[in-house]
Amino acid sequence: MSSETTLTSARRPGRPARGTEGEATLRILDAATPIFLAEGFEAASIDSIVAAAGISKKTFYVRFNSKADLFEAVFLRFIEERIPVIEREAGHVGSASDCLHRIALASLKVALTPDVIAFQRIITAEAIRFPQFALVMNDFGQSRLHSLIERCLEQAVEAGEIKVPDIRFAADCFLNLTMRPPVDRAVLGLERAELTHVKRAALKRTVEFFLESCRP
Repeated sequence: MSSETTLTSARRPGRPARGTEGEATLRILDAATPIFLAEGFEAASIDSIVAAAGISKKTFYVRFNSKADLFEAVFLRFIEERIPVIEREAGHVGSASDCLHRIALASLKVALTPDVIAFQRIITAEAIRFPQFALVMNDFGQSRLHSLIERCLEQAVEAGEIKVPDIRFAADCFLNLTMRPPVDRAVLGLERAELTHVKRAALKRTVEFFLESCRP
């Protein structure tokens, strides 16, 4: 009996049936996500991840080169599951105030959750050794959010609601005003990762403050 037959008949973990390789990858991602979130990047081990996924290390390394490679894939999938919610809110027609408020509110609903804050902390902690984590967050998350804000501002300028000479700079200012303070406080543990009534009210005031400075 060949070694391949022996492995198949024994139904060893990590030997997915032919044609189910994608399923094995999903099992790894599903198993790794809660482990990274609970233990952080450094403490999470490949041994615990493959055990939770029910696969072998050989199967793991066929799909991922390293733990860092896996973390990037986990985080990218995490972003791709959440950004569409914000993009849908940006697609509604309305005034500059409505558009900016919808985008910022949807963004904070996503950002101020324990899982997102946990990922932010991991990326910050590993920024020196693994700058590629921050690049994933920027290229697939923050840049897309920035583009939504820019589009909203451009439409408001065309409608004559506001006057903004530098759209990109204005989008930076908007995000720094609305997103950074509450997210940073949550990452530092100064506030809970939740969107409270007080934060909603503060967001509305901040959006109007920003627009007031942009009106002709």
